[in-house]
Amino acid sequence: MALPTTARWSTHPRRYALATSGPFPPDHRTNAPRPTAISAECDLVRSCSTSTDCQTFSVREFLYLEDGTRVVLREGLEFTFGSPDGHVREGLCAATLMAAIRNVVLPEVSAADPERPWACMVQLARRRRVQTTADELAQIPYEVHLTDAVRRWL
Repeated sequence: MALPTTARWSTHPRRYALATSGPFPPDHRTNAPRPTAISAECDLVRSCSTSTDCQTFSVREFLYLEDGTRVVLREGLEFTFGSPDGHVREGLCAATLMAAIRNVVLPEVSAADPERPWACMVQLARRRRVQTTADELAQIPYEVHLTDAVRRWL
């Protein structure tokens, strides 16, 4: 079966591409709260299947502001671990899971900074009316967290 001529492969889900494109909404406040941290949070995706050979995880990315507000940058990101031996938990540790989360939230490697795609983060923040710059985001911590459900599952 041939793919339609309009189909193409993309490294990012369509919703991610839509969230990072388009004009930035204006924010005219001069006293707007500044970002203080970026966080990625990993949770379990519940399944009605009783299979133990795979598990899907969801990732949400947040920007924390100095006034205590938590702004969702991205959500709906998911990845799955599978095992041909039957039990996906065997051999899976927190370090492996953290590396997978980083691969999900940091898919683009910038030539200037291979650690974090700052331009993309700035666009995501501005789409949510948070004024920031790439330099500012490069100075704040980026933390990856596992929810209690994930820690119990491990």
